Amino acid sequence: MKSLSPVAGKTILIIGDAGFLSDGARKALIARQAVLAGPVVTSSAMECLREGLPFDAVIIDVTISDEAMLWINDWLEARRIPFIFAHDERPETPPGGFVVSGRPSDVDAIVAALFGGDPSYYH
Repeated sequence: MKSLSPVAGKTILIIGDAGFLSDGARKALIARQAVLAGPVVTSSAMECLREGLPFDAVIIDVTISDEAMLWINDWLEARRIPFIFAHDERPETPPGGFVVSGRPSDVDAIVAALFGGDPSYYH
C-alpha cells in the first residue's frame, strides 16, 4: 500500500552542525518515511551539492555563514530543489525560518513547505 505522506521515500539533505537535528525531529521525519542525509556541515554540504548527490529537498540551518547561505540558495534555486531555512530549539539560536523539532506542528509545517501543493514555492 502506498504511503499518504508527501515526504515518504523522499531524501532530505540536512545542512547544519551535529546538534542541529534533534533526535525527536529525526524520529518524527523518519516516522513519516523520509530518508535523511546528514546533518552535514556547510563545507561538506557544498561538496555534496557540487558532486550531485541525489536528494529531493534541503533543510538549512539559519546560523550558517551568509556567504555559504547565498551560494547554497543560488545552487538550489537554479535546480528548482525545494529548501527551507530553519533553526533548532536552542535558546541562543536566532529567530527566523522554520523550527526543527519533533513537535507534530513543526514537522507538518516543514513537510508542507517542502512537498506541499505549490511546486513553484521555493524558499
